[in-house]
Amino acid sequence: MRKVKIFLFFLLVAVLTVPAYGQDGDDRLTIHLRRDFGYRSVGRIQGRFTISADGPHDLERVKYLLDGEFFAEVSEAPFKYSFSTSEYAVGAHTFSAVGTTASGAEVISEEVRLEFVSAEESWQQVANLAVPLMAGLVVLMVLGTLLLTLTGRRSGSFKLGNYGSAGGAVCPRCGFPYPRHFISPNLLVGKLEMCPHCGKWAIVPRASRTALDEAETRFRADAEIGLLAQESEGGDAQEQHKLDETRYFDS
Repeated sequence: MRKVKIFLFFLLVAVLTVPAYGQDGDDRLTIHLRRDFGYRSVGRIQGRFTISADGPHDLERVKYLLDGEFFAEVSEAPFKYSFSTSEYAVGAHTFSAVGTTASGAEVISEEVRLEFVSAEESWQQVANLAVPLMAGLVVLMVLGTLLLTLTGRRSGSFKLGNYGSAGGAVCPRCGFPYPRHFISPNLLVGKLEMCPHCGKWAIVPRASRTALDEAETRFRADAEIGLLAQESEGGDAQEQHKLDETRYFDS
């Protein structure tokens, strides 16, 4: 009895581990649609696309149908065919395919239903999604820049030669260098920044090392002139104080 149970156990294991070759995924024909350029969203497409198919290992030829009518025929894997939706009427369309194997058997795909839309409608849909997204992104980046500015990134905390990962910029107004903020809005030609020296807002590109060296030279020269002016003003104040004291005692 025990031997019978052991035999039945191994027989069950063998049955469960034997792969099934009858109806598997290779006996089906599946079509795929890839966007090359254009618009695609929830069953709505516009632009240039490529249709392809995969199925049995001996698949030799695939005939594509559009709305049940002949669309294209390809005889080389992966059976790609490119088309543009602008060549067909706007509205609902159905794709399907019939494949032929080396033995002459035919395999039929399931239908894929899509809606072709006009170029104007696709651009409108893209704009409806992109404009609010871009506006929100710009607002967040501007707020981030303002926050950095208000938390002390002005001339008082500026360190000459320290520009960070975003690189340095040269103010188009005062000509002094300053670091660009990593989270500042990038407007293609440059980042939107506020100069920590003069307070001017400008779109500034990443400055070259030569331009930064020249700007640093101007910054140092301006600092020296400012220091001399302060010393001069201090000397004048001392002389004026002595003069006032002399007048006081003379009186």
